[in-house]
Amino acid sequence: MKVCRLLVLAAAFSTAPALGAGAAAEGDLVVRRDPIASGAEIAAAAAWAHERLLGPAAAAPFTFTYGGRPSSEFLGSWERTATVRELDARRTEHTIAYRDPATGLVCTCIAILHRDCSAVDWLLRFENKGSAATPRIERAQVLDATFARPAPCAFTLHRALGDHNSKDSFKPIDEVLAPQAAVALRPSGGRSSEPHMPFFNLDWQSGGIALAIGWSGQWEAEFAAAGDRAVKARAGLERWALALGPGESVRTPRILLVFWEGADPLRGNHAMRRTIMERYAPRRDGRLILAPICASVNYTDPDGTYEGPHVRAMAPLARRGVEVFWSDMDPQQWYPGGFPEGTGTWEADPAKYPRGLGPVGDAARAAGLDYLLWFEPERVHFGTRIEREHPGWVMKPNGEWSQLFALHIPEARAWITDLVAGFVAEANLAWIRWDFNIPPLGFWRRADAPGREGMTEIRYIEGLYAMWDALRERRPGLAIDMCASGGRRLDLESLSRGVPLWHSDLQCSGPAPAADQLQNAGLWRWLPMHGCGNFGLEPAYVFRSAMTTGNILCVTDGEGRINTAEPETEAAVARTVAAYKAVRPYMVGDFYPLAPHDASEEAWFAYQFHRPDLEAGMAMAFRRAACAADSARLKLRGVAPEARYAIRNVDTGARAEATGREMREEGVLFSIPDRPGSALVIYEPAPPR
Repeated sequence: MKVCRLLVLAAAFSTAPALGAGAAAEGDLVVRRDPIASGAEIAAAAAWAHERLLGPAAAAPFTFTYGGRPSSEFLGSWERTATVRELDARRTEHTIAYRDPATGLVCTCIAILHRDCSAVDWLLRFENKGSAATPRIERAQVLDATFARPAPCAFTLHRALGDHNSKDSFKPIDEVLAPQAAVALRPSGGRSSEPHMPFFNLDWQSGGIALAIGWSGQWEAEFAAAGDRAVKARAGLERWALALGPGESVRTPRILLVFWEGADPLRGNHAMRRTIMERYAPRRDGRLILAPICASVNYTDPDGTYEGPHVRAMAPLARRGVEVFWSDMDPQQWYPGGFPEGTGTWEADPAKYPRGLGPVGDAARAAGLDYLLWFEPERVHFGTRIEREHPGWVMKPNGEWSQLFALHIPEARAWITDLVAGFVAEANLAWIRWDFNIPPLGFWRRADAPGREGMTEIRYIEGLYAMWDALRERRPGLAIDMCASGGRRLDLESLSRGVPLWHSDLQCSGPAPAADQLQNAGLWRWLPMHGCGNFGLEPAYVFRSAMTTGNILCVTDGEGRINTAEPETEAAVARTVAAYKAVRPYMVGDFYPLAPHDASEEAWFAYQFHRPDLEAGMAMAFRRAACAADSARLKLRGVAPEARYAIRNVDTGARAEATGREMREEGVLFSIPDRPGSALVIYEPAPPR
């Protein structure tokens, strides 16, 4: 073959130039210009929504039981009203309300249709507008629909494991649904992505539907094959059996469906990830919030205080291009008592921060850095201030290792919201790191009153969203780092309000390169943005294994001190920042795994990001520690067959050209002499000849 077969993309760490040289700039290039979906995909979503959500009650894609009767028996006889509201130029909100004339119960479906993407989402609200308690509402399935095909086909459910603090965290799972087979999934303890992610891709060979559940608690989902031409999908709250008093209302989980076409199931992942990125992910000043480049210090002055080291680190970190000063629960432990015993006493520890957190926030802002501070508002440890002063707001354990704050009580939620908002204002916080280290399900279920099964969880999750929204409203631009013992509460609703910057507590034990590679690859199939701890600097194998659009730089010296602000690391940190900024434009592109999802140290691993609007992208390859093969031919994806590309090896500076067809069919030969080692390639349209 011509260029591609001759091209050897070798890694040479000792002579690696700065990644930013000649690479795409950041800024506007992080914004994609290509269509989110094809015209046919958008039409399919609109047709389904108009038939099922906006059509007659008999076609509604949701069900519930009321007074012991299934909604299919009576919903068509209830009074129906519909209103339409234009949210913006791209989204229309449809509100369809069904009212029971006998009891005054109103079931309202609030649906959002998108004009420029193949997505529709909806949730339900139940409200008692009568004068007496309603009959029992049970088994509310927010999604209860059959997806049928005109001819027999194989149905495959693509999904992912949740976080397990292991190499298997976020592992992709592909399950063929044999006729009459069923897959039922739910969280294990009330945190939405433990042990399963609430994201799915139902593939019927010529297309499919990607599905996301928006509920940060105990959802459930089931996919059941109905012969060889249809699959019935259900999703909602796992337990729901309650009556509503006059004036009471509750909401359900949110469902997002994204319709896609084609033979490659990754099209469904791309469509879901892009839809979340463009329509749900949080923004600051109208721009997508990326996982930022974070750094910190973990040592004190001789008197045991943190203010001096924190303040002195700000200017050096800012000069090197770091974006966020990171203050976690450990080692800073800014509150008295430390972790986990002090959680529930939310005040600056005078022994560590004698002047409070304000001087640290002022120094960060003066240097041009964002300031991030760790909180765990939902957990109250024994004997802490909240338990002493507000014992009625603490949910007691029955076998759990700590206690839960009663977010379902409005007065309690208002108090903790004001408390956290006060710290945000005092310290000029731009980020809250929101942790959650206890499964809440047992607390919720023990607190339910007779005849009100599920009510505590519903009120708790409603309160959680109200708190997150209130904090962001009070401090425009505030970003939330969504953490729950790592990545155990990742769902559509949490991701619409924040970004997970520490996606697994596996990193608490230090670097695990193969696991880092796999965790990133698992999440990139679904999430627009995420980050994790990173224990290396560019171009180290450890660094690249964990690299996302930004990480928490946890590099230490021989004494265990984080030294990213010290003079000896200045060049390396600056080079690392340049690496992040160079690859960011590509990481908002479509993700392709280029090697099996395998943790073996004898294997190669590789992935690619492709930007269809730029006809450009990047490919990263890893030769692991026990891998005997020093080269591998990788077939790139997404590139246009007839286009010609300029290919650059970031590590060696080697350049070559190849057609997209050559890159797809023949592959690009990567050679990595070191083990472990990595190679990074960037490609873009070749200049005219």
